[in-house]
Amino acid sequence: MNSTDPTNDQFAAYRAMWAYFNTTLFGGTLGHIFLNFSRLARSLGFFSPERWRNAGNQTTHEISLNPDHLTHGNAKDSASTLVHEMAHLWRWEQGMQPGSKPPRSGYHDTKWADKMVEIGLMPSDTGKPGGKRTGYRMGHYIIPGGAFERAFDAMPAECQLPWTAVDRDRDNDGDDGESVEGVAKPDEADEAKKTAARKVKVKYSCPDCELNVWGKPGLNLHCNECDEDLVAEGSDAVSERAAILKAA
Repeated sequence: MNSTDPTNDQFAAYRAMWAYFNTTLFGGTLGHIFLNFSRLARSLGFFSPERWRNAGNQTTHEISLNPDHLTHGNAKDSASTLVHEMAHLWRWEQGMQPGSKPPRSGYHDTKWADKMVEIGLMPSDTGKPGGKRTGYRMGHYIIPGGAFERAFDAMPAECQLPWTAVDRDRDNDGDDGESVEGVAKPDEADEAKKTAARKVKVKYSCPDCELNVWGKPGLNLHCNECDEDLVAEGSDAVSERAAILKAA
């Protein structure tokens, strides 16, 4: 049996890496939050504001990284995902200042994008050069020689995550020895897919006025009157995660 304490080792390094980037890239201005890991589908990580509450009715935010994307060979990209989500925390805290307001839920706005560039990460909806800098589904790439790359190259060893996920092959039944609760039965999952396929129209609404538009899923619509992007119905579930993407 391994003599180390995996949970303590992993989260000690996680906290150290967060504190290191808070100091080197954000001047130590970010408040403490709840650090977590979450295997959220199609996500490298996410920022979720005011996600936790204690007995004293205090709330705190959450940043989660997807452990399935944590590999030693991918340590720099994994660290950049953490910093991407820290930029969301920075933007949220900026929006809570007097005379300001937080960004629309799940939206990567210009202030966030400018901060990303400042700390050495280029926002891009494709994750590659030439992509859009703002939007709901946003990735990034590392700016060569930028602030993040310099900080990562100088990062102390104790900030490197010691544990990475193992990519295990699953058999045809998906049984790899894990105990999984609350998973839909195959017939229930199939029915859910059929129901989703039958939904051919989505309601889009302006977050500021009462404008509503119905159309096919995936449309990019804009309210010219309010200068706001229309939000798809049910996107609140997406919003908390769509800070998400690299990934968010």
